[in-house]
Amino acid sequence: MYNSRFDYVDGRPDEAQVENWTEEFFFNLMTIFNSFFATIDLKDAVQRIIMVPFDKLLLEQLPDENEKVKEIAVAKIKELAAIEIEFLQHYCE
Repeated sequence: MYNSRFDYVDGRPDEAQVENWTEEFFFNLMTIFNSFFATIDLKDAVQRIIMVPFDKLLLEQLPDENEKVKEIAVAKIKELAAIEIEFLQHYCE
């Protein structure tokens, strides 16, 4: 049996813990991306960030987790990516 990296309460994953882990994962990715994108035009960087499959990168880190954990994490990373992209697009204007 796989030991989850997340706590469970009444048989359900701790949603806040999953979201916090997802935020940390996302911002670590963005830190890495920023070092690459720092040398190109911001509009080009935004277009490249849009193409990043954040959900797939995330799921690679959670292969044996419960489907509910994956669902929470994917929803959160999509939300974070959308916010980041919208922010950068507005900054470009």
